[in-house]
Formats: sequence, structure tokens, C-alpha cells
Amino acid sequence: MRFVLVLLAAALLHAEAPQLPEPYQTIAGLAYGAPPEFAADALLRIVEYGRLADKAQKRDLIEQAFRLAGSAKFPVRMTGIPGIADTRSGSLNQAYAFGLDALSLQSRAVRDMLPLDTAKGRELFLEIAPPTLAPLSCDDALVYDVSAYYEALEGVVNLAFTPKERAKQDHLSFLLDYLGQAASPAQIAPLVPVVESAGVTQAQREVLWAKLNGLLGGLQPDDRSFTASLPALSALNVPEMQSAFAAYKQRGHVCAHDSGVSQPLSKKPGQQDSADATPKLDHYWQSSATQQLFQAGQKLRLTSQKGLRNEANQSSPDWQQQLTDYLAQLAGWTSGLENSEADFFHEKCDVYQSLVELVPAGPQQEQLLSDYVSFLANSNLYQDSPVEWFVGPQGLMERLQGNGHEIRQVFDAFLASGNPVLALEARLHQFLPTGTPEWFTSRR
Repeated sequence: MRFVLVLLAAALLHAEAPQLPEPYQTIAGLAYGAPPEFAADALLRIVEYGRLADKAQKRDLIEQAFRLAGSAKFPVRMTGIPGIADTRSGSLNQAYAFGLDALSLQSRAVRDMLPLDTAKGRELFLEIAPPTLAPLSCDDALVYDVSAYYEALEGVVNLAFTPKERAKQDHLSFLLDYLGQAASPAQIAPLVPVVESAGVTQAQREVLWAKLNGLLGGLQPDDRSFTASLPALSALNVPEMQSAFAAYKQRGHVCAHDSGVSQPLSKKPGQQDSADATPKLDHYWQSSATQQLFQAGQKLRLTSQKGLRNEANQSSPDWQQQLTDYLAQLAGWTSGLENSEADFFHEKCDVYQSLVELVPAGPQQEQLLSDYVSFLANSNLYQDSPVEWFVGPQGLMERLQGNGHEIRQVFDAFLASGNPVLALEARLHQFLPTGTPEWFTSRR
């Protein structure tokens, strides 16, 4: 139902907009058929690509993206603490890193609008509901990341007030109001650069520092957010906040963290937490089905002394039979054997991606890629949590960077898959090759 309502709204907006030049019209047409967060991202990527000349069309695309972003499934970006690889929290961390939550996308739209129309950018920013961050506990493996929102606030404060308004100190009052709304440790560090960069007098900046220090002194921090805030605030090393920060450090409880990890086909799975370790993590590779897949995968890898790809050994009848048996075992693995659809999806993606690297180029690898794309396109997780689902396609694209033939084969399969996001992603990479978002090349 969410997709239907968003698509109807997007269709109405699109019907009123003038036709875009190609290839942007093709991309926009595909975007309107995708979940709202992917549609918003694609429209913003068209603007950020920098080749669309019509200012009115750019403004229209940004506003459409802003409206679509409000229906994103994730409301606020979160980020993972160390030691959560091969867990459900680790997969969510990867998903959040795309910046496809409502707050990040709407903040990004504001930043894109400000150079075109400062008044409109300010108007859009005022429509964003200030983040409400529920308290976390040491059991939580993810913490809030609202930096995009405060980057947008910084832009509005510095660009969207007229000289007359600035003379009346409207920009100072505006910023003080947003400082006063902060209620979580996760909001303090992102606010520091806003205060540092604000176009104000020295006396006005001292007022801002006093407000921020008072806010830090009055916080009642939850344990996990407090723990996550300490390194971020320490790294800023702001002289104006040293005393307030020293007092703040004495008021909270520092959480421990779990560093247990495991990997499919390469490391021993199922490392257990100690009795008192936090956070509470749901590790992958715990079921009997995944244990069997792990053991069979080890045999596939051990085709040389170091377990690396050895194409001479991989052409042997024995290894080929092992591969055939393993693929049959993989085909019989279903979500009903795991704790959840999401766990199954991420585990199976990891297995497929390991196989893509292991199997030599040729017909076997081509069939493997085709099977993997089919699995991605038809996963139930796409409907339940599309951004989390996108961890799978993104992982495949990252694995194949630099391999022109294989990545072209994958994009062809994306286009033929019938999945709106896969088709959209293929066209974005075809038509906007230099407009790839920073997260594509900078993600861990």
C-alpha cells in the first residue's frame, strides 16, 4: 500500500513537470516505479550529475525527491558499533550506510536546493520534522547518525537568510532554536561544526557556545548513545567545550562491545559471545544448514595449499563434481531453515558472492551470476525492507568493480530481471557514470 500511494503521488508530480531531456527522462521514468527512497535518490543523482541545464527542472526534481523521501521506510540513519560483522545488525549497518533514510534524503534535497533557490531550501528544511531519537541501551548495536540533518542546517543558516534578516539576528535566533531542540548525545557532535561555521560575530558565537555547553550539561544520556558520543566529541577537540565535555564524561555509563565475527567459506562460523558481552547480536551461520554449507564451501576453497583460486585444480573432475554438489545443496537451502527471511537473504548473498570470486570465468560463472540475479530480483525481502535488500545487489556490484565483462553481464541481467530497483541501478550506472554517489566508492 505504501508503494501504491507513493507511486500515485509521484505520477501526479511527474504529470505536471515538463519532459526532461534524455537520458534523464528514462532514469526518471524508471525511478517512479521504484520504492520511494530509491526514486528520491535517483532524482537527486540526476541533479547532482551536473549536466541538466534547466534550473526549473532541477528545482522540480529536488522537490519531488523531497516529497518521495518522506515515505522512506527507514526514518533516521543509524550506524553500527565495532564488531558486528556477520550479524543482522551488521547487515542493517550496511543498509543504513546508503543514506536512504527519510531524514538523510530530505536533508540532501535541502542541500541540493540551496544553491538554486535559498528561500525554497529554507522552506523545505522547515518541513523536516526534527529528529526524535528514542533512548538506546547497551543491548543495541546501532546508534543514531543525524549528521546529514545538521549539514543541511548549516547550509540554511549560512545561505538562506537575507542581509536584512541577518541584521535583525534572525539567523542567530533560528540556530539557537535548533540547538535547543537537541536532546540526545548523538546530536551534539554534529552541531559543533554548525556553530563553528556559522556566519556570526564573535559575541554571537559565544552565545552559541554557551547554549551548546548548557545543552551538554543538561543531557540525560542513555548508555549506548553516551558511549558512541565520547570518541566523536573527543576527536573534535573544541577548546570552548573542554570544561563541559570533561563534566559530561563523568555522568554516563560506558557500554562494552562484542568483537566476535565469522565469515562464510573462509572462517570458522558461529563464534559465541561471552556471557556478559554486549550488544545483543544475532550471529549468522548458526543453523545446521549453514554449518553444512560452510564445510562444503571449505572443501571448494582448499584447491591449493593456501585455499586460493587454482584454475588448474578447478578444472579437475573431482572439483567440478564438488561444485555441482555444492550448487545443488545451495539450491535446496530455503528461508524456512533460518531464523528469518532477512537472515537467509544475507547469508545466501554472502555465499553467492564468495562463489562469484571462486568460480573461474566461463559458462559456470555466467550461470552462477544469472542465478544470483534471479535470487535477488525475486527475494521477499525486497518488499519487506527494500534498502536492507539492496545490500545484496550492492555487494555484487562492489565485488565485480574493475571487471568490465562480468559487470556488463550483471547489468544486462538487472535490466532483464523485472525488478524496478535493479533496472534503475543499471541505467544509472550506464548514463551517469561519474555521478555515482560517494557511498558507492567510500563504503567499507
